[in-house]
Amino acid sequence: MPSLRDAIENSTKLSNYTPVPAAPPVISTIPLNSFPARNLRCILPPFNSDPDTLRQFDNVSAGPKIRVMPRPQPKVAGTTTVTNVTQVSSSTATTSGGTSLATSVAVFTTGSLPMGVIQQSSIQVSQSFQMLNISSNGPAEVRLYGTQAAQSFDASRATDAPVPAEISQNIITCVVFDMAPFFWPWQNRVAANQDIPQTATIYITVIGTNSASSAPVTLTIEYVSLET
Repeated sequence: MPSLRDAIENSTKLSNYTPVPAAPPVISTIPLNSFPARNLRCILPPFNSDPDTLRQFDNVSAGPKIRVMPRPQPKVAGTTTVTNVTQVSSSTATTSGGTSLATSVAVFTTGSLPMGVIQQSSIQVSQSFQMLNISSNGPAEVRLYGTQAAQSFDASRATDAPVPAEISQNIITCVVFDMAPFFWPWQNRVAANQDIPQTATIYITVIGTNSASSAPVTLTIEYVSLET
């Protein structure tokens, strides 16, 4: 058996070893115009999208382009004006402090509403109010806003898509009526106009979702006025 010194000396001899050649450089063969689209998170607040669905790459013939904000979706052609917007007051209730609060109903009727058509308008409700319920006579998506700027900003959001959390402001509610009964009650939903100066105007967007009919849609909103 060799001594410890001989074993160490024999193990350090490299005469029987050959050096490993260096690895060749990696050359990408992927064309510039074939980068796939990615759905990635983004640390910056995006517009018209929430962070989890923000597109980071755009496929074009000239190569990929990194961008933070996605292209807004174009509005569907055929937007028409809204008719027959009325408001009527009904019963009143008295609080413990003796203040009378009126329960009111706002009725909103669109024009012809084919599927995919967007109609934007406004209704006179109250400077601030508590929403009780909303009903419709047919399928539609209804969105209410505190400012016209918020209404315009949210116009490119796809139908039946959720409101981006912590990004969109002044969106009061978004309700999609897709099956009967077309009725939605709220619990503790308080809204207000945010124009400067403040008015009693609430901005409303109605999107057609009925593929079988283009008939007008009538919406009934019941609420309690908190200030006038």
